[in-house]
Amino acid sequence: MKSGLFLAHVRASTGTATSRNNCHPFTWGRWSFMHNGQIGGYDTFRRDADMMIPDALYPCRKGATDSEALFLIAIAEGLDDDPKGAMERAAAKLISLSRAKGAAPHLRLTGALSDGKRLYAMRYATDDHAPTLYHRWSDSREGTAVVSEPLETGEGGWIAVPPFSFCTFEGRDLQVEDFHPCRLAVAA
Repeated sequence: MKSGLFLAHVRASTGTATSRNNCHPFTWGRWSFMHNGQIGGYDTFRRDADMMIPDALYPCRKGATDSEALFLIAIAEGLDDDPKGAMERAAAKLISLSRAKGAAPHLRLTGALSDGKRLYAMRYATDDHAPTLYHRWSDSREGTAVVSEPLETGEGGWIAVPPFSFCTFEGRDLQVEDFHPCRLAVAA
């Protein structure tokens, strides 16, 4: 079997149990989502975050992670029509909650999501420690890999995604845009 696009994640916990329900990728309809990072003080406002998930989506909440909450909030914020905007709005809501009830760093986010055709990836932090993100096109594999750290020792060509970026990968094409949920969090 051959797939043109897939997501894979190794689970490490930032406060919730390492169980199947808390493991990435999280899915909804045609969407898949993964998050490497944390939302500061999430345990202190988890209930408030869950209240941001609309009733119609709440049955999809299987685990207890900040990542799954971020994903479901992004769906409610219009992920189908505006992936970048939905992720910025969802992140802004959780940054505001973290500022009010949590702890710094309010958000560290390296994320990837896909609608099955395109891969979107973002790198952002409210402090100076955004988790790393790299990409590389491979002629021999005829595809792009997007990773937290370069995969192969000794193989070059990996390109670091700068902080505050939202990337859209479609085949060989790459579009990089600014990603600034804090601008929205200030207004919230």
